[in-house]
Amino acid sequence: MVSFIFYMTTYFFAYVSCHPCLIQDNRGDCSSRGLIKVPQDLPRNLTTLDLKRNLIGTLSHGDFQFYGRLIILILDKNKISVLQSDSFKGLKHLKHLSMADNLLDLNTSYVSEIFGPLKSLDRLYISRNMQVGTDLPVYYPFFGYCRKLTILEMDLARKPVWNKCGLSKLKQLRTLSFNFCFLDKMTNRTFAFMPPSIENVYFAGCKVRELAELNFLKPFHSLKILRLFHVCIDIESALKIVYPFIKMEELNFTEVNPGYCDGLIRAPYAVIITPEMTKYLRKVCLRKLILIRNGIVDFKPNSLLSYNHPECFVTIIFSGDRFSMTNGFKTLELTKFILQLSSLITFNYSGILSISTDEMNSGLTDDTENAENLNHLVANDRKSGVQITFPFPQSLQVLVLSKFAGVQGTTPHTIYLSNISYLRVLDLSYFKMKYFPNIVFNGTNYLEYVDLSGIDSTLYSGRKNIPLFKESKTLILKHSRLDLTLSRSKKIFSLVPTVKRLDISYNHLWFLPIDAFNSNKHLRNLDMGFNLFSEVPIALHTLPNLEVLILKHNNLQTINKTFQQFFDVRNERIGASFQLKLSGNVFRCSCENSDFVLWISKTRIKLDKPARNYTCQLENGTYTNTKTAAENFHELYGHCANEMWLRVGICLLVIFITFTTPIAVIVNFRWRIAYWVYRVFKRVVENDLRSKFKYDIYLSYSDDCFDWVKEMLIPKIENTWNMKMCIEDRDILAGIIRSDAISQSIHESKNIVFVISKSFTEKTWGKFEIQRAKYEKYTGHLQRIIVITRNVQVENFPIELDCILDDVFLVNWSDQEIENGWDKLRMALFSDYS
Repeated sequence: MVSFIFYMTTYFFAYVSCHPCLIQDNRGDCSSRGLIKVPQDLPRNLTTLDLKRNLIGTLSHGDFQFYGRLIILILDKNKISVLQSDSFKGLKHLKHLSMADNLLDLNTSYVSEIFGPLKSLDRLYISRNMQVGTDLPVYYPFFGYCRKLTILEMDLARKPVWNKCGLSKLKQLRTLSFNFCFLDKMTNRTFAFMPPSIENVYFAGCKVRELAELNFLKPFHSLKILRLFHVCIDIESALKIVYPFIKMEELNFTEVNPGYCDGLIRAPYAVIITPEMTKYLRKVCLRKLILIRNGIVDFKPNSLLSYNHPECFVTIIFSGDRFSMTNGFKTLELTKFILQLSSLITFNYSGILSISTDEMNSGLTDDTENAENLNHLVANDRKSGVQITFPFPQSLQVLVLSKFAGVQGTTPHTIYLSNISYLRVLDLSYFKMKYFPNIVFNGTNYLEYVDLSGIDSTLYSGRKNIPLFKESKTLILKHSRLDLTLSRSKKIFSLVPTVKRLDISYNHLWFLPIDAFNSNKHLRNLDMGFNLFSEVPIALHTLPNLEVLILKHNNLQTINKTFQQFFDVRNERIGASFQLKLSGNVFRCSCENSDFVLWISKTRIKLDKPARNYTCQLENGTYTNTKTAAENFHELYGHCANEMWLRVGICLLVIFITFTTPIAVIVNFRWRIAYWVYRVFKRVVENDLRSKFKYDIYLSYSDDCFDWVKEMLIPKIENTWNMKMCIEDRDILAGIIRSDAISQSIHESKNIVFVISKSFTEKTWGKFEIQRAKYEKYTGHLQRIIVITRNVQVENFPIELDCILDDVFLVNWSDQEIENGWDKLRMALFSDYS
């Protein structure tokens, strides 16, 4: 009876919380539990069991005999080295078995009958088990019992022996994958006794020292897909192994170059493709050709762009190499090749232009070391209005031209794209250019996806209309300097009125204009991750169809009640499918934000952390997470209500005493009482304010004022006036995110002093400090903004200060009237002026 109740509870609720493994919907998750053997007390009706990342060393007799309904069994990343004969007894329904990343020696760990019970097995993964290669013959286990096997992934020994492993009996085997690969010779005897049904062969990590022989893959009569990843072999040998095939679905060479294995610096050797290398490849009717990071620097005529059956191509990807296709004979070959690609759908031609984090943060550099040679297409003088036309196959749907640098002066004024009626995806990401050309479509524009990441948005933000964006549903603008564009009040998003998905991550944004999205009523997915937002932008209120909002890795401290209600209403309107992603922020779990702690624990919105355990900081400075804060809400926030009622009681008592004091006393002593109350109140307020600030002054100056600041200003203020200063070069430590450190230091300062000189506008963080000072001043936290001008002309005065001049105390410093300057500065710091 007890067993029946347990079974029914599991069936109806599909969740068991009393066991260390997670059991849900007949799936058992026992991963990363520190188990040293297979647990025997799990429900008998499991169909999936995940035991990866444990410490299991041996699979014993009958370990799975009680789990006869298992279909999927995962044992990856354990310490398994021993498989006893009846380890898989009872698993007659098992279809998926994975034992990758263990210690299973091919010669000693497998007994002959080990896979006997697995009559239904469809997929077997036993790769990444060989730790070192051996020069001795390696005998593979017997697979002949698994007649339904379609996918087999295992390690490839230096001298494999196949004649006794029963592979020839597997008439349904389609995919053979070798992950750890110790093969050093590709001979025509390597794959004897292979079943003719194999269509897909994958190699990873091989280190081949000798030239491959013809007919190396001939035993695979039905070969359709050949993939080589990180295989250390000469590219000439790699291209030779396609012989004698005449028709294939895919040829994928990724990091095929001996340079990845030789020497201390693992980098590909330079390769020049010749017609002799491609003589077998050009004969193949190939649907997908993928060449990625193979060290190709150039190619000869009638080699890389010459094929007997170009009409077969559906996908061509040349990525991560540095060969040009647009100079000399290559232009003619490319044009001829394009006209023959009648079935091409995807074309990817990406360079190797490396883009550092500093370059992304500060904008685009002028480095043109890897620039494409386009001199034959355009004139050197852009002002002449050069126009060029690029023909494309009519069937083309995806075009990727990324990570190249345009040579200064070679960017044409207008580019015409012809035959693009089917083009849906255009990726020009990280294509460096001095000028953004007019891109005009000859025919109807149906572009849905445009990626302009890494291209300076100021190059095109001033335009009223860009045909490229006319019908775009997805726009990617990472690393596009949008912070600079939006600070200039450019309404850049009005260029894409039809956009549904917008990615503006990695742009150092800390604010958005209120009307930023007024033209984007169709926007559903908005990614603003990896920016500097301290609060959810008000501009989001103008998005009536928003469904996914990504605010990962910003400076959010809370979500106010207005946006809490806004998100909940949106969630209800779209059927509880609104998604909000907030990981990477450090929230404040203080009394003021207690409503946020409750909301994040109860809202029905789909969060990127289902456990709702976002990092947050308590009032005492310690860190916890929002889930723990919600579970201990009364303990952490119980005093908040008491403090509020105490304040209310004090206010009522003061009011009572005030109104019951004899009228005569009030009339006779009203001025003395008022003066006394004023002095006491002022003293309390000043002491309270003083305790909240870490610094009296945050000082901002440029390099040309360093000597004057060091020798005169700092000694006067710190030694004579006894005020504590925060100086960027002295008090902000290295290793901390610069923007966060500056924001925190200004927040902890009572006043901020800007020393404006000729080179202040060139200061890296000057504009950011001014914007942050504005924010702190308008929120009522910063008391004074003081500007000291030293021999500065009007044109060098930062324009960011124009809109707050009424709130600035200005000190015009003259070296001829030094005492007058000190008097003005003392008045600004010590008077009641604000």
